[in-house]
Amino acid sequence: MLKSILISFIGKGKYQKTKYKFSEQQIIEKYLFGVALFNYLRSKGENIDLYFIGTNESGWPETIDLLENVSDDELVNEISKQEKEIKNNKEIDQDNLKKFFSLIEQSENIKIDFSLLKNPPLPEEISKNIIEKLLLLLDKEKYNKIIFDLTHGYRYLPFVVLLDLLVLKKIKNFELEIFYGFLEHKNEDGTMPVIRLNHLEELVKLGETLEVLESTGNFKNYYSLIDKKNSKADEIYFKMEINSAIGPEKIKELLSTKNALSYADAIHQEVKEKYIKQFVEDNFPDRLRNRARFFFNRGQYLKAILLLHEAVLLLVGYKIGIINSSSNLDYRKRNEAKERLDNNHIYDWKVLKYLRNATAHGTVINHDNIDVEPKKEAEEAIKNEEKLKVTLEKTFQFYENIKQDRIKIE
Repeated sequence: MLKSILISFIGKGKYQKTKYKFSEQQIIEKYLFGVALFNYLRSKGENIDLYFIGTNESGWPETIDLLENVSDDELVNEISKQEKEIKNNKEIDQDNLKKFFSLIEQSENIKIDFSLLKNPPLPEEISKNIIEKLLLLLDKEKYNKIIFDLTHGYRYLPFVVLLDLLVLKKIKNFELEIFYGFLEHKNEDGTMPVIRLNHLEELVKLGETLEVLESTGNFKNYYSLIDKKNSKADEIYFKMEINSAIGPEKIKELLSTKNALSYADAIHQEVKEKYIKQFVEDNFPDRLRNRARFFFNRGQYLKAILLLHEAVLLLVGYKIGIINSSSNLDYRKRNEAKERLDNNHIYDWKVLKYLRNATAHGTVINHDNIDVEPKKEAEEAIKNEEKLKVTLEKTFQFYENIKQDRIKIE
């Protein structure tokens, strides 16, 4: 069964009872917005636990706001006694707080966890404490969603925890919803607005898609976020991944895609400039070369070598007239281009060929009396990253020399 956890913060306390308006039909009056939100989500059928974060000087006793309809008088007395004990202490005691929540759990049939931080909480200590705690909770309960209430809390505390969550989200794959009890504004009926911060949630997802795009070149998730009408991005990227020819008009479709996130127009322009426009080329070899450069710059050398090898083959095929836009994918034509390159005995081609074979197949380079120097350079390149970079830069230049007819293939 899907399960969520609500993270809420406890500030200094002395909150006033407030009517929070979740909808025209549902107004919940509570001291703490986190408690009102918890009750609202439960009423909607959410399978949800609670996790409070505060300091040893926070208003923890006010979480008694969780109590709804306690029928057990003995339990009520126990809870009240524990509440008074917490109130009477200058600093909150971990054991007393644990006992207090245990009684509330028993009364309301809910599950509560908490983190009690020293006051003032230091950002590094917050992150260490919260990350370790959340990892334990996420491993134990397998929460698929975290609901984050940043209404209360010690100044920067909610923002530190939010950044911690963004880190954890990358490794634990949960959904994130963000809520705020808008205490600064009143509705006309005197209630306080409740806002789900969809904009922040979208920014989180936008950041994630841009990270994927920057590291892998995969623009599918980015386009699925900014284009709600489902663009051609999936089809185009699939063709790129299998080295299939793509007409420039397809890339131009991506460039003309409207951005549904109006606030991110400036970002969309940057994405198009940095990641998409490089593929609007007049020919297939240049697009492969550009992708090879993209992966080379990110240290993804296997992809870079394979793509650059194919780019050189296609370019030579174009130059000598045996490959055109309609025969890009003809293996026999590419093999013919390879034979022509081999017959020209070009040093840089030999290095690239041996480098490609060794990396593609995970094999060692065979030592014999043929092509001794090119084999030596390729072998040194796969043993040392800096040498590999130098060799590949030379190969990019080799491609350019063929393109500009500084090297002619007979």
